Amino acid sequence: MKLKINTKIIKELNPCQDRLDNWLKYYSDFKGDILDFLELENITALDKVWVSLKLLPRDIVEIFSIDCAFRADAAYAVYVVYADAADAAAAADAACAAAYAAADAADATDARLQERENQVDALIMLIKGE
Repeated sequence: MKLKINTKIIKELNPCQDRLDNWLKYYSDFKGDILDFLELENITALDKVWVSLKLLPRDIVEIFSIDCAFRADAAYAVYVVYADAADAAAAADAACAAAYAAADAADATDARLQERENQVDALIMLIKGE
């Protein structure tokens, strides 16, 4: 897919000023396709997903959305299984681990960041047709 990304396109998406400032600091001269964009180091995974969902064709966005829904549904199923457990923390940890596919479910922040990276990887695979 040859969807081009550059500063003009990023500005047209109207990101918040902090995000735009970050883009301009590191990539004001960037001219690449969506796959190049998704590999950039100094853009958060959350921002990569945000930009991608605004620019990608609807069919890819729909498939991506379904994948995210399945992952969330799996997390809920794990939570339900453990909901009757005496230890509520164990239930929360199990749900977090399933939802965010993290090695260390006790650290929810790291788990969420890892899930965002997983989402970027999923977008790359969808774009490549894998």
